Amino acid sequence: MTAIPTFELADYQRAARTLLTHPLVTQTYPNPGALPAIRRWAAELREDLLETFGYRLELSRTTARLLRTLDQLDESQPARTHTDRPFDRRRYAYLALTLAALGRAGTQIALSELADAVAADAIRIAGLGLSTERAADRAAFVDAVAWLEVRGALTLADGSARRWADDPTAGEALYDIDRDVVRAVYRPTRVLQHLRSVTALLTTPTAHSRDTRRREAGHRARRALLERPVVYYDELDQDARNILRGPHALGDVERITGLTTERRAEGVAVLDTSGAFSDRRFPGTGTVAQAALLLIGEIADRIEDIDAAPLVRLAAPDRRVADLAGAIDAGLPSGGVLGELADQDEDAGTGQHGEPEDERENTGHPLLEDGWLAAVLAGLLDRYGSTFAAAWRADPARLLAAALDLLAELRIVVRVEGGVLALPLLARYRQVMVEVRRRKAEPNLFDFGETSE
Repeated sequence: MTAIPTFELADYQRAARTLLTHPLVTQTYPNPGALPAIRRWAAELREDLLETFGYRLELSRTTARLLRTLDQLDESQPARTHTDRPFDRRRYAYLALTLAALGRAGTQIALSELADAVAADAIRIAGLGLSTERAADRAAFVDAVAWLEVRGALTLADGSARRWADDPTAGEALYDIDRDVVRAVYRPTRVLQHLRSVTALLTTPTAHSRDTRRREAGHRARRALLERPVVYYDELDQDARNILRGPHALGDVERITGLTTERRAEGVAVLDTSGAFSDRRFPGTGTVAQAALLLIGEIADRIEDIDAAPLVRLAAPDRRVADLAGAIDAGLPSGGVLGELADQDEDAGTGQHGEPEDERENTGHPLLEDGWLAAVLAGLLDRYGSTFAAAWRADPARLLAAALDLLAELRIVVRVEGGVLALPLLARYRQVMVEVRRRKAEPNLFDFGETSE
């Protein structure tokens, strides 16, 4: 790793965190100061990120693009609309078609012209289409355009996209196109017409020599620390597990990111007390986060209750890519696949690096059943319901599902049929104190208080 003077280390780490959090950095995204900071440390970042994680950094006139290597599919970081709603399949399709249309355009384009170009391509895709006469289609298309605008691929020169979305006959928008950003937004590692499955985009070990195999295992282990909320040893292959248990892997990550790591018997987590490096902060604010933290306390108490009946313990289900890959592959237009070229790579990119099951240390995790969880949440609502948002109080089942989804996303629990399994990370939060601020009750219209004679 490169030598950074101590007095400049914080600036270097800030640039590294920006790049790791936002693999595409432009003149305006995520903020105007990000790109100059990365340019200042470009040589050091390029060397360190490649050596430590296997990531490649590319710089253009208006962009810094980190080409990450993926070891597994991850649905936890979707593209989002300006209202923070995850993109659906239609919006993803419009985004891809918009990028294709912008690649054929000049330096400026009108929103209606861009919509017509996308519509011409969308009509050839079964079940898609784009009609500017349908408000839902216009809204989805404008969400895709807005996503690109935020990142600087498009800059509004005149007009309003929202006015066009409300009424395309009364509104229009004109955009400047940054071709460097358009090219940098989507950089597949493989030609898509060569793929039969999305798993071919995942990295596959290619090493034959012992040293190369060890280097690739080190990359996988350190990437896992960045890409996952917690890394459990029993979810890694043996080579990556050995690296992560060694003395150097954690130090390398800490030095680049400026964050701290916490090692337990079951695994390792990177701790971000500022929340600036995380896409999901926990503990957090809001009804769902508060309910999730309260649930953790109840689950921990149940696990440690020596007077209660012993809980059933089950092994956590394997985190295989097959189910998610199957759902994604269902949308792959097989007519566009070049069979001969695809067959050459049919076995590539399974996302599996060895077999972690061979040396599993997992002796089983306690099962908390759905009925018990529902009863616990009902009790929490009785005690703390006045502090929760009214919409969540009115729908306990939805609140429970949302809280468990959050805990599952953070790998604190894992969903199984009939309930959840409590994973080791749950123990870290069992002593966290929840500050509950009770809202003042609204005064009754006919409550005149006490009167004295």
